Amino acid sequence: MPEIIKNQLIEEEMKKSYIDYAMSVITARALPDVRDGLKPVHRRVLYSMYKSKLNSGSAYRKSAFVVGRVLGSLHPHGDIAVYDSLVRLAQPFSMRYPLVDGHGNFGSQDGFPAAAMRYCVTGDSLIVTEKGLINIGDLSNKENINIKILSKDKKIHKASKWFDSNEHPTIKITTNKGYSITGSYNHPLLILSKDEDGKPIFKWRLLEKIKEGDYVVIDRSVDRLWPDKNLNLSKYYPKITVGRRIKTILPEYLDENLAFILGSLASEGSLNKKRIEFCNVDENWINEFEEKWKKIFPDSKLHRFKKNPSSFGKKKYFTLECHYRHTIEFLENIGLGLVKSKFRTIPKLILQSPKNVVVEFIKSYFEGDASITYAGGVKRVAEFALISKSEKLIEQFQILFLRFGMNTSKRFDKYRDTWKLYIRGYRNILRFYKELGFLYERKNKNLEYTVFTYKKKASNSDFVPFVSDYIRSFVYSEFIDKNNFDQYENMENNYQNVSFILHKKTGIDHIPMFEYLINYNYLFDPVVKIENSGIQRVYSIKVESDCHSFVSNGFISHNTECRLHKLSEEMLRNIEENTVNFVPNYDGSTKEPVVLPTVFPNLLVNGSTGIAVGMATNIPPHNLNETVDAVVASIENPNINVNELIKLMPGPDFPTGGIIAGRGGIRNAYDTGRGKVSVLAKTEIEESKDKKKIIITEIPYMVNKTILIEEIANLIRNKRVEGISDLRDESDRKGMRIVVEIKHGHNAEVILNQLQKYSQLKTTFGIIMIALVNGQPKILNLKEVIGHFIEHRREVTRKRLEFELEKSRLRAHILLGLKVALNNVDAIVQTIKSSKDPIVAKQLLIERFKLSEKQSEAILEMRLQRLTSLETNKLIEEHDTLVKRIQELREVLGSNEKMLDIIKKELLEIKEKYGDERRTELREDLIILGEEDLIPEEDVVVTVTHSGYIKRLPITTYRAQGRGGRGVIGTGTKEEDFVENLFITSTHDYILFFTNIGKLYWLKAYDVPEGNRQSGGKAIVNLLSLEENEKITTTIPVKDFGKGYLMMLTKKGLIKKCRLELFSRPRSNGIRCVTLRDKDELISVIATDGYQKLVIGTKNGMGVKFDEIDVRPMGRSATGVRAVRLKSSDEVVGMDVSNDSLSLLTLTENGYGKRTELSDYRLIKRGGGGVINIKTSDRNGKVVGIKTVNDNDEVFLITSKGIMLRTKVKNISKIGRNTQGVRIIKLDSKDKLKNIAKVIMSEN
Repeated sequence: MPEIIKNQLIEEEMKKSYIDYAMSVITARALPDVRDGLKPVHRRVLYSMYKSKLNSGSAYRKSAFVVGRVLGSLHPHGDIAVYDSLVRLAQPFSMRYPLVDGHGNFGSQDGFPAAAMRYCVTGDSLIVTEKGLINIGDLSNKENINIKILSKDKKIHKASKWFDSNEHPTIKITTNKGYSITGSYNHPLLILSKDEDGKPIFKWRLLEKIKEGDYVVIDRSVDRLWPDKNLNLSKYYPKITVGRRIKTILPEYLDENLAFILGSLASEGSLNKKRIEFCNVDENWINEFEEKWKKIFPDSKLHRFKKNPSSFGKKKYFTLECHYRHTIEFLENIGLGLVKSKFRTIPKLILQSPKNVVVEFIKSYFEGDASITYAGGVKRVAEFALISKSEKLIEQFQILFLRFGMNTSKRFDKYRDTWKLYIRGYRNILRFYKELGFLYERKNKNLEYTVFTYKKKASNSDFVPFVSDYIRSFVYSEFIDKNNFDQYENMENNYQNVSFILHKKTGIDHIPMFEYLINYNYLFDPVVKIENSGIQRVYSIKVESDCHSFVSNGFISHNTECRLHKLSEEMLRNIEENTVNFVPNYDGSTKEPVVLPTVFPNLLVNGSTGIAVGMATNIPPHNLNETVDAVVASIENPNINVNELIKLMPGPDFPTGGIIAGRGGIRNAYDTGRGKVSVLAKTEIEESKDKKKIIITEIPYMVNKTILIEEIANLIRNKRVEGISDLRDESDRKGMRIVVEIKHGHNAEVILNQLQKYSQLKTTFGIIMIALVNGQPKILNLKEVIGHFIEHRREVTRKRLEFELEKSRLRAHILLGLKVALNNVDAIVQTIKSSKDPIVAKQLLIERFKLSEKQSEAILEMRLQRLTSLETNKLIEEHDTLVKRIQELREVLGSNEKMLDIIKKELLEIKEKYGDERRTELREDLIILGEEDLIPEEDVVVTVTHSGYIKRLPITTYRAQGRGGRGVIGTGTKEEDFVENLFITSTHDYILFFTNIGKLYWLKAYDVPEGNRQSGGKAIVNLLSLEENEKITTTIPVKDFGKGYLMMLTKKGLIKKCRLELFSRPRSNGIRCVTLRDKDELISVIATDGYQKLVIGTKNGMGVKFDEIDVRPMGRSATGVRAVRLKSSDEVVGMDVSNDSLSLLTLTENGYGKRTELSDYRLIKRGGGGVINIKTSDRNGKVVGIKTVNDNDEVFLITSKGIMLRTKVKNISKIGRNTQGVRIIKLDSKDKLKNIAKVIMSEN
């Protein structure tokens, strides 16, 4: 068929594709079904666990197993989405009634994530496999693998998957002996801990949860899973290119001879591109090297030299050299890197070789770089150690020695700048002697002497923690008191006697515990260092076993396990009885349920949260008892209204408890499907002696406890909330307890209210009850949700009864046939005996006894024992019972009332079985006080400095002084700082902050931190989101924004009038209040009623008075109009409201000033040049500010050095306009007057 291509508008195609995608997200991922309250992925998880027979009474299975089943048959999306969904179903702080019974770490309310369903370690981690020790990052380059690995308890299992888990933040832990592992934060390790009775127990703990002092479990299994074949080396042969290089004979396999050469070269040799060199004083070693070299590299000639002592050496030595580049490159390819000693490692091929090959490598390496030294005149072992510049090489040897059952200690010698691997303890040295040893007699004699003269057989660092304290806590015995039984050597000798004494005293058999410890011989090493290891690529494997563990760097790893919770089995009840519809899965290979039968209304009980395209759902969880009562009431009274339902089901019940304040939001949500509820942490204030504490015992739903504590800590650190002396988390297994200690003299209620305002101690839960109804998203009220559930249960119950009816009818039909057979036993037997085969017999039975095909088949299959009189009576009784049951089923199916009675009965059974008390407290009477309600209303002085520091002080801080006084320190400032704004306001007023760039911010006055006269205040940048180089120019206190205007004046003489209400809702990052022209600044803003006269002063001493009505109101972002005509060198310094009964106070930078009656200034039109206000002579300097005042006013004068003078206005001379004025404040040298402020209350 020819290909047909049609033109299609890209816009239409994209629109269609987007709509299809949106509906797919809505219906197939993000929203729950109203009937069972589950999203598809949650339904698939539960159904897969059900099909896998992971019921509540079965053994736990690995979460990875469940995820694999879901992915393989039902959910063609990523494994992370499935696992996250499974985890949520198991979390008791996320689900009011968990549906999955999780075993292991499934996260916590602290925000710690669940353990990985598969673990992740860095690529250099060595895992034990049938192919030797392999870096997990090098294990494969594809996902599917098939390799045997070593698991917990010496078990060997198959690994079937290899995962490159990408890059993640990692943690590195290091033990006392130097063992280390690096992995993702949620990588779990096996540790030894103790239970409440002190008994040693094994636990799985995440890397991020491991603490210093925890005993990690290190595997040192002997002779488990060594490779059995020598490695083929042909793929490591160098490629021959065109040139003069000679091709040499190379070994086919890595055998003991080649391992000897590699070990020798690694310890005492050197390599570069042109030469291999091996040198040593021991001629035996030189001779053996030469001999084995000839076997391995027969045509690669060695050159032998004898050399005189050099450097610090006192003996002559030998060197062997090879210059064949083909051979050199081959040795480089198999792991002898051309690197400095600091970066040397064990060749990877050695780690993947059989045990005998590894032994030969170790012996030759130790012959060169290991030694036994003795102390003093007595031949006592001082040190048995391997020494190297390379830390990596030492780490590899340490892990390799675990394969021989030896534990070693890694240490750094800072004096010699080398790493050492110590072999300590009798058992370890004995194992080295038996399994390994040195090459030659001298060192082997020292080793043998050490073994046979070693006095202390037991090791103080190789023992089982907690055992001694546990045993001795049970019983006192002279034998137990005097003998050691936690060190392995002594445990083997004493455990039977100890167990006998314990059994006699307690009746508990402890032999299995001791034998387990002795058999598996784990090393328990305390963690001494935990460090962040940065973001690294991590890997994991899937192990096909119940344990699902593997050994990496000696550590044992694990993951989470799960099974169905009992309650989820109620959701799956009767699913095999044709109660719900099934549809093909994504590839048609199997079928999955469209919905679960669920006996209880899960959508209300556990709630649901999901974000789709263009919509979201957020349904809170509820108490099971209350929800069942509401559903039962709805069954009994279909006309019940929401108000009546609320009496039975008063509100959400969150798994984390807390308090819901008020019910208005609940009522709205239940009535309309939308509403908001305020959720508060449960707190109490404890008083003890002089201290008060706020105790937090429950926090709002979905709040992360760790983040909450960090929030509170930041509020304290940034002084947003003051009066807290200590913050600590005292939570334990018994419950949550966060303690906030209050400083003496501070109000605990005010601080609690501030914490509720600024942190997640109070949250808002927005309810949006959207669910899928017949596959379509719909917003539902409470009655509708309950109605859909009842209808679902009616349908499920009908189908279940019909299924049972059909099954009962078929069984009754079979029993009727069996009764015929029993009544005609002889004839039936004769008919069967005379038949040629079963097919003929079946046909004859049908014809002679009027039986159906199924009845005749049942007779043929009937066992002879059924012909006894007892069995005959049982058949008759069963038939009669079935007849009655069939009649009952028909009656129920024909009666809606009886069907509803069954639904009610099952609901009440669920309530009886799983119901519990409400956790979240509902407080109708709880009034959420605003912070303002707890703060007394009083007058305060607010100061703002030029450098942007702000504080408030009680008005009583300042006292009045006479004219010419020296003043008091009003604020502590830096040398280059000065107070630029000062005003008096009430603690409950708003403060508007206008900045030089034309933006507006606001705060409540009580939000300004309180200080003292000497303090500099708090940086405004910590209170307001100011931009770089943005400064506050004017602050105005405002009680409300209902009426009035703001008059804004710029440095270049532009003025703008705006209604105050335009600025009642500024954003956190401020709003634009005026658009400024180039190089202009906003310098002054005043609040007016719209009918005032304004007076403006300039720097050069000019004054302008005009009527405010000359300026029309404008929008928020307008530029404004001309207020005054300025000369080129002049600029505006201030503006105030003019009243002829007042005088104009003008001050200059040198401390001079005067008052002039405002009636002396003629009223002109806006935009004029004005008249002389004051002479700006050299004595006076330039004008710094103007204020309109009366005789009763007082003013603050602020200098550049921070000196403040409070003086009465009547003490300042009142003289004409065109004059110089008098001295107002006596200034020190280099000090200048910078600002003035009136001591009056703003009427606005």
